[in-house]
Amino acid sequence: MAPAVAKRSIDMVKNLIDAADERAEALDRLILRDADQQLTGVDAGDIVVLEDSSAALTLQALARVLDESDTAPRVMVRYRSYQQAHAMRALAHRLLGDLGQDAAARLVVAGLDTEALDLEAALAECSLKPTLALGRLPKTLAALDDWSRALARHSAQTTTDVSLCLGGNTKHMTRTMNTVLEQSFSEVWAGRGQGKFRALLAKAPRQSVLAHTAEETQIPAGTLRGLGGVFSGGREDRGGSYLADIACDLLSTLDRPADGAALRVLDLGCGNGSVSLRLLHRAQELGIPLVLTATDLDADAVRSATQTLAPYRAGEQTATVTWDDAAAGSAPGSFDLLLLNPPFHEGTRLDATMVRPLLDAATRLLAPGGRLLLVHNSHLRYRAQLEDRFEEVEQLGRNGTFTVLSACNPL
Repeated sequence: MAPAVAKRSIDMVKNLIDAADERAEALDRLILRDADQQLTGVDAGDIVVLEDSSAALTLQALARVLDESDTAPRVMVRYRSYQQAHAMRALAHRLLGDLGQDAAARLVVAGLDTEALDLEAALAECSLKPTLALGRLPKTLAALDDWSRALARHSAQTTTDVSLCLGGNTKHMTRTMNTVLEQSFSEVWAGRGQGKFRALLAKAPRQSVLAHTAEETQIPAGTLRGLGGVFSGGREDRGGSYLADIACDLLSTLDRPADGAALRVLDLGCGNGSVSLRLLHRAQELGIPLVLTATDLDADAVRSATQTLAPYRAGEQTATVTWDDAAAGSAPGSFDLLLLNPPFHEGTRLDATMVRPLLDAATRLLAPGGRLLLVHNSHLRYRAQLEDRFEEVEQLGRNGTFTVLSACNPL
């Protein structure tokens, strides 16, 4: 390596460490501490980072692999959030740009740099051989099972031992998490807590680990499937069920495109695909041609909906599932009917403003004469937000918990 290039590389490693220190939260520091102190003897190799909301773990991992110039290991970071994945890609481009494409290629963002969204398939697609995985504990046991099985199975395929360090808030941790990890790793233990936080560590992946399987629920329209941490797992959530009831009742009354083309439907924030599945099934019963796009910014939702809607890959009623942010990849005026069951929690905090960018997207995406159907918890009173954006807003239904509103003619 030329002296000037070597100096730039050394400076870049220092810059990455400094940037990581600026972003690091107390939990990140505990994860890095326990990974260094308790996972001793881990071979140098590729590193996996999971749900790194601060980006500090990813930047520290990049600094580590860039320091390993002989073997050129890589870092794969996997986010469920489409927004966070793109933010990480932009940050890395800004910090690594001066070192050129070879340095930038050391970071793989799952779902952006891979076709696959699930961890095991993404690792195989890039031929990574991780020896270390770091991250924050997921909120659900299903997501933890998904990650741990993916790492253990890939380890067996590549004959590379991988060790795992996941940190979280102690009050949200249970012994069941250890039990889940023990299905995939022979050695599992808890690190020493610090403040509110503690890490779970695992090593020695087991052989012949079975793949993570979807939670399934049979409903009259078909089979719902939930993978990883998708909201509501493989079950219908009550708000979505009420929205589907009204959308299915309304379907036969909707104006069809004048040229006889299929009705174009968008399920914006599709979750596990339950609303889409019921609408497709009803369209099939009525003989109505329908082309449906189901989109979500949560990778686990997209994986789940892809399985749920698999029976509708071809035919008069077809479904496509995309990982996207408020259907930003769809052209204006693309849809005759838009279905929306918006989130209203950021973590455990209620946030009624989360619907705003989705409503803004709806005004862009609806075709002339198109209609938005929105379900919400009645206490949130979203009607005023719709009236700020649409000429015609009416209530189509209300039960003890939920309200369904219809909106037409964006302002």
